[in-house]
Amino acid sequence: MRFQTLSLTAIGLLMFSSSQIGVNAKSFMLRDNLATVERDGAIHTVVSAMYLAPFSSDDAPEAEFELVDDDLNSHLLSYTKRGASCSKYVTIKSGDTCAKVAKSNSITVSKFYDLNSQVNSKCTNIIAGKKYCVKAGTTANVKAKTTTKKKTTTKKTTTKKKTTTKKSTKTTAKASPSNKSVSSRKKIQSNSAFTYYWTAQEADYADNSKTVTIKTCSGKSIAKVDETYADALVMEGAGVVGNKLVNLGDCTCKNYNCFEELNKKENPFGLTSYGSALRPYTTIAANDIEKGTKIYVPALVGWSLPGSTKKHNGCLLVDDESWSFTNKHIDFYVYEKDHYATLNKAHKVSKVDIYEGGDCSLLNYT
Repeated sequence: MRFQTLSLTAIGLLMFSSSQIGVNAKSFMLRDNLATVERDGAIHTVVSAMYLAPFSSDDAPEAEFELVDDDLNSHLLSYTKRGASCSKYVTIKSGDTCAKVAKSNSITVSKFYDLNSQVNSKCTNIIAGKKYCVKAGTTANVKAKTTTKKKTTTKKTTTKKKTTTKKSTKTTAKASPSNKSVSSRKKIQSNSAFTYYWTAQEADYADNSKTVTIKTCSGKSIAKVDETYADALVMEGAGVVGNKLVNLGDCTCKNYNCFEELNKKENPFGLTSYGSALRPYTTIAANDIEKGTKIYVPALVGWSLPGSTKKHNGCLLVDDESWSFTNKHIDFYVYEKDHYATLNKAHKVSKVDIYEGGDCSLLNYT
């Protein structure tokens, strides 16, 4: 059974009050019906001020900065994943089953499911090449001990030439006339893996003759969907079902009884593993950079973004974690699978350097 998605919706800033923001349906094309209202003959999507809180205004000037190639080991953080629930992962090979993986790692199948809530009870959605948890971890994020080593600097050239003994290279950045100071953004990772993720949509997944009912953790029915799509919802963590937006709930996923329906004004695209709102082209999932950290990725600067009139400025917010990879890897949230296809075709970026974000501006690209 397939649900028909409703009219195309777009997101763009229109007005705000202390309680909510109304946005105009013109710039960001979505295939689902979010929290919409009709006003002045047009369809508008309503999102909360909390959703927009991390963003800077579009006309906020960016201070001049320099990129510093510091010693990586003195800045890397080691954080365990998703609430520090796992201390050992294994990579699935072709032909593996949940029972086989559990047995080879001396745990029960039930324990494997408990450690990997994204896997359905029939084990039909494990993916070769992905990592899965086989041993529970500690309960708190702990910063790793680091040693400071001698650093080398790659300095951004400014409008005035300066004599320096340090090796320099040019970096594009906006300069604010009222701010003549130059801040430093130190490199924290080099050649980290770069991938994409998105909110699942029914149209992206093939029909299956069998339908299943997705339910809340308490057993309340939400909707009937194709089993293929139910597996995708578990895998991606969030998705659109008719005019509903659902997310994995705080429970083990058995027989698809593991979802919650979201308030689309507060979380119009879905939730991160921390329970915060997913924000297209802004949210990054990482397992070894602290939550709430701004990062700067030069490789993204100037990218044209599907559904947006703005170019990316390279500034991102670490606000999610992933069960499918470990460290030195960031996952870029792009809302739709089609957006991933467009960006991947245009740029083919798989490795990036990551710098401290400092006071970089997080932009609302939707």
